This record gives sequence, structure tokens and C-alpha cells, in this order.
Amino acid sequence: MSTGIAAQRRTFLNNRVESVYNFGVIVSATTGSLSALSFFSESLNLKFVGKVRDPLHDTIPFTWAEKQVMGHSAFQRLRRIQQTAFIKYVFPGATHTRFEHSLGVMHLAGIMLQNLVSNQKRMLADLDNATANLPQLLQGGSQIAEMHYGSVRETREALDILQSDARLAQSVRFAGMLHDVGHAPFSHSCERFMPTWGALELALSQLQMPEYLKTAFAAKCQRLKKEIPGATEIRIRHEVYTLMIVAKIFCEDNEFLDPAMGQDVCAIIDTSVPPFPRGALEKSGLRSLFHEIVSGELDVDRMDYLLRDARQCGVVYGLFDAGRILDSTGFYFQPMEKKFHLAIRRSGVSAFEDYLRARWSMYQQVYFHKTATACEAMLECAQKSLGRFTLPLELEEYLKLDDYSFYEFATRNITEENNFGVRLLKDLLFDRKLWKRVYEENTPMNAFASTPSLCPATLRYLRGQGVPCEMIESATSLTRFSPKGRHQKSENSLKVIVKDVHSLRFLEPIENHSRLVNRMDEEILIRRIFVSKYKEDGTVINPQEVQQNLSSSVIAPRMD
Repeated sequence: MSTGIAAQRRTFLNNRVESVYNFGVIVSATTGSLSALSFFSESLNLKFVGKVRDPLHDTIPFTWAEKQVMGHSAFQRLRRIQQTAFIKYVFPGATHTRFEHSLGVMHLAGIMLQNLVSNQKRMLADLDNATANLPQLLQGGSQIAEMHYGSVRETREALDILQSDARLAQSVRFAGMLHDVGHAPFSHSCERFMPTWGALELALSQLQMPEYLKTAFAAKCQRLKKEIPGATEIRIRHEVYTLMIVAKIFCEDNEFLDPAMGQDVCAIIDTSVPPFPRGALEKSGLRSLFHEIVSGELDVDRMDYLLRDARQCGVVYGLFDAGRILDSTGFYFQPMEKKFHLAIRRSGVSAFEDYLRARWSMYQQVYFHKTATACEAMLECAQKSLGRFTLPLELEEYLKLDDYSFYEFATRNITEENNFGVRLLKDLLFDRKLWKRVYEENTPMNAFASTPSLCPATLRYLRGQGVPCEMIESATSLTRFSPKGRHQKSENSLKVIVKDVHSLRFLEPIENHSRLVNRMDEEILIRRIFVSKYKEDGTVINPQEVQQNLSSSVIAPRMD
């Protein structure tokens, strides 16, 4: 091999190592081959039968059962639902789908689980050594201190179960794989067309689904009606369809594809669903931990979509050191709740803060871009114009819908000719004739109550002029964590694992170690008002003229 070719090969391998090292995949320094299959099978007691190439994670291994689910028509439908909906109108490369994202979340769920096992084994061994060398006088005090927020020591039995039962590992990977399987066309954007909880409650007896789902949905309907006035008019979210689809997929007489596995996967995705009675998940007591892996404040869903969306959009806002976070994870037992929760070692807190900043930056710069929110404003107006039009509750009909069939379905179900909403859908989906922003407010949440808003007056003025308009707003924040005062008890389950001078491990609130968690002053409410390019009767609207009239009549009126 010539020197030039050898140098190129070394550069190629170094780049591959850099791209996959942070995700726990071993790359051979001599051949460049991935040893992810043996890496996982040894730790999770799963047998991998193949692998798929992925632009983010390089290689994703899968089991025989995952291959069967991957080939199911309900999962293949995700190929026809784009991950970021209308972000492609701003960043042309953002045409990736829910399909590859779901495989990536499955992959990272397996990696996090493997890291939890290896990290926990190491911490417990260190704890044993530290306790053996601890003076007798301090041993009782160390156990009391450890139990204040939760116990790392009391995870030994759960760790043994996790290592020995392959169904547990498989259920977590399935939950990551299927957490988005119920998404509507254009992902979150079309959730405004979802049926209401009232409609679901009325149709429950006729819908085909297991009794455990009917019971969970009925209970949630009742809970919402008690807590929220008019709750029956609240629209359901894609998670409802996700649970129904999961139950539909797991109907075979197979160790990993049976209804018991389906119920456990549903229970991990949605904690209002009980695990299968006397099944592996219920016996282990690990359901809360598994749920946090897939859908928590530090979850593999966000890790994958931030990195994947940033790559596809060609931006750097969503980048963070995922490998450092995964390598710092552990878990603990909370005796008061009798639940297991995620924890992170003190050395990984800085990487976790970078992850929070990445979420915030991606939201500000990508997900809430003014062009993307213009699309949301058009859909909001279209939904109002289309009246009683909703997506179907019947699962077979719902699964026929994707980004490509939605327009035809909508127009087929609208009887009114020349409907303004249908015209908006055509402008949005086919012609990119987008609405224009005419007004925006950015208000810190800590000043929201004392800051007057011109949005209501602006909307009244525009509608009085017969101008179709909508306001899109969203609160942006670094984290959903609840801040706490100096002497208050933490309400956040994520804890920091701290090692003291005796090498003992203690748990402390995340707020004590991350300044970002308590930075409520960085939460901002963004309000944008968009106007159409024409009125409902077809009269052309000049957005610049509208903006000038707004300025002189509402925003900065002249004093005569």
C-alpha cells in the first residue's frame, strides 16, 4: 500500500472513530469494522442478526424480533412521515423521516441500557470496597445519608434481573423503536386535526384494542374531565394512536412478539398503562427507569433528534457530547416511591448542560424559525376553516394517512366547494405560498405578568379589516425541571451521583449542581402574528401595506 493511500485510510478511520465513539460503538483500528454486535449481545443478553447503516450512528444492529417489527406496514409508514415537517422549507436537507429517527432511538436506548449496566456494576463494586474500608463509626451515617434522596446501594437485585432477562432489554429497545409510530402526517403539525377526548370516549366500545388500553383511556378521560373544564374538547395526541398500533403489532405467539410484550412496551411509553400482570416488567419494578430512558428529561429520543436534525439541517446548534452523557449515567432506588430513576455522575453534568443548551438553541434557531411558524399559522387557519374535519379514530383508516395522502384525504372529506382551508393546504403543501409575519413579541416569562401585549389589539384590528391572520406562540426554556429554593425539597427525579472522600456514592438534587436548571430568566414567550396573501373572497392582500397600517393604527398610533 502506498504512503498516500495509507494516509488517506488512516484519516478515514480516524473520522469514523470520531463519529461513532460517542455512541458506544467499537471501531477496529486496523480494519475499521464495527464490533457493535458483540458489544451489545454480551451486555444485554440479546442476539443480533443483522445491522443497518445510518448516517448518524454509522451502524445500528437489530434482533430477529426487531426485524419483524421493522417490516410491519405500520412501521414502514414512518418512511412517509418527515421528521421535521415544514422545516425543509428553510433547510432543504431536512427531509429525513420518522423511520430513521425511530431506529436511532432504539439504538441509543440499547446503548444507554448497556451503559447503565456497566456503570452500575462498577459503582456497586466501588461501594463495596469503600464500605469495607470505612470506619465502623461512619458506616451507619453513610447509609442514612445515602437514603436521603435515594439509594444507589439498593439497586443490586434490579441490576441482576436486568442482566439476566433478555425480555427487559428487548422491551426498552422496542419502546424506543415504536415511541413515534402513531405520528400523524407532518408529525406534530397535524395534531391540530386529531379527534377530541370526548370523541374517543364515545367510540371506545367500538374500537378494536385490548381491554387494558380501553381502561387506561377511559380513566384518562375521567381524570381530564375532573381537572380541566371542557376537557372533552381537548384533542388527543399521537401517543394514543401509538399505543393502539403497538397493541396491533404484538399479536403473535412468539417470545418477543406476543401480547404480553406489547402491553409492557405500552407501559414503558405511557405510565398510565399497567405492565403485563406478573410479567418481566412488573416483577423487575424497572418501568419508571425505562420510561425515563425513552421519554424523560434526559432521554434518548431527544438525543437522537437533536443530533440528527442538526446534521440534516446543516447547523451546529444541536451538537453535544452524547457519549459523555451516556458514559455518566446510573440509576438509583427511591424508597418512598418504590421506583427506580435515572441519575448522572457529577463528571457528566457539564455535558448534560450542553445538551440542555442544544435543545434551547435548536428550538430558537430551527424548530421555531419564522418560516416554519408561518406554516403552522396556515395550518391553524385551515383547521378552523375545515370545520368538523378530523383524522379518523379507526386505526386501519388512520394508518393509510401520511405526508403524501393527507391532502387527498382532506379534500375528499370536505363537501364545501372553494373552501378557504383547502386553498390554504394547497398553497402550503404544493406551492409554498406562505403567510407573512407582520408582528412579533419576545417576552421573558418572569416579566410576562407585568408586560402589556399588543397581540390582542393587533388580531382584533386585522380581523376587523377582513384579513385572515393567526398568532403562533411558544414558551422556550432550557429545561422542564422544576427549580427549587435553597431549603425546599427537589421535585425532579434526576439526581447527581457524588463521590465523597471515602469513595462512597451519594445522591444530590440536579439543581445543586447545574445553574441552568434554576435559570428561569432565560424562558421566553415568543408570539408571532402572520397574515394571508389574500382574503377569503380572493382579494389580494399586500403584507407590507398591512404592516404599515398596523404600525400607524395599533403599534405606534399617531396622536392627533
